[in-house]
Amino acid sequence: MVLLAGAVWVLWPRAVHRPPGSGAPSLGPTVVFLGDSITSGHRLSVDVAFPHRLGQALGIPVVNAGISGDTTEGGLSRLERDVLAHHPRLVVVELGVNDVFGRWPRERTVANLRTITQRIRAQGAGVILVHITLPGVPGDGHRRDLREIARAEGAILVEDFLDGVVPSRTYDGLHPDEQGHAILAERLLPVLREALSRS
Repeated sequence: MVLLAGAVWVLWPRAVHRPPGSGAPSLGPTVVFLGDSITSGHRLSVDVAFPHRLGQALGIPVVNAGISGDTTEGGLSRLERDVLAHHPRLVVVELGVNDVFGRWPRERTVANLRTITQRIRAQGAGVILVHITLPGVPGDGHRRDLREIARAEGAILVEDFLDGVVPSRTYDGLHPDEQGHAILAERLLPVLREALSRS
């Protein structure tokens, strides 16, 4: 089912259950945000970035694992340390823009995102994949590939995450300013609420 929430398309998957006796550790309420400079709140204080705003709004602990300039390969390499070690209940993955800027092969980016999603799901946590397209940047932000990963791996896909934020609510045409992060938090809030209620 596809729901329209503001300017964001949200693709909800069917529930995917862990097999009995999987031995996975119990999951806490923590939500981890794995991403690049969009997630980290580049040039802004951490309490302004959308992950912190969402934690405050939901009253739950969050971990901002956003690193400026990070790629899908970088996210995969630090997945255990920065994400899985927290035993999160839900992980928001916002990666791939820097792969496009670096002209990485599409297949490489997609394979990394699929592996990241699979490893998180194997631990029993939910996954929200964030899709981004940018004005003037060729390509669809791997939209079709992300839809396929979401369907196959039981993840949630939020499409066009930066729609209406870039470039008007940024300080450099790419990175959201304080108001931009407020919009992103508001955009993700109902998605996180629904995902947490299902997990």
